[in-house]
Amino acid sequence: RQHQHGYLKMGFNCRTEVHTSRELRCAGAVGAASSLKKQGPSVSEVQIGEAGTSAWSVGAMDPNTAIAFFFDMAKTQQGVAPPKQAYVQFVTQYQHASGRKRLRVSTFSHRYSHDKMELSAGFDQEATAVLMARYAVWKTESSDQADVLKWLGKML
Repeated sequence: RQHQHGYLKMGFNCRTEVHTSRELRCAGAVGAASSLKKQGPSVSEVQIGEAGTSAWSVGAMDPNTAIAFFFDMAKTQQGVAPPKQAYVQFVTQYQHASGRKRLRVSTFSHRYSHDKMELSAGFDQEATAVLMARYAVWKTESSDQADVLKWLGKML
């Protein structure tokens, strides 16, 4: 694929970092990403995929590149009120096919709720199915397939 100016629609030597608010942690990434082993406050103790980091490297990205990021809640002190909102920020740097460096920053906010109706209104079943499928495929690379099938049956 080519851009209107004749460049490939690709980015090379990509680096993605995740920054989160205090209450949220990144548990890992599943996809064509390699850990850069960057420790920090956004790193979860839970490990899913390429984990234990808040930064990943990707050799090349195009508009169809998909990396699944998994998050969990940080442990809170007893007696402390749960937060009302959290944020996640993705900082992605790459070299454009033209040779120029590019920086893209995406930030989103998430509001917490205990109301089941409010939660179900914002629940995306298709996205959840895709994430579970990617996670299951990743698990089959390091675990027995029968164990993964049992785990998947229990989770669904």
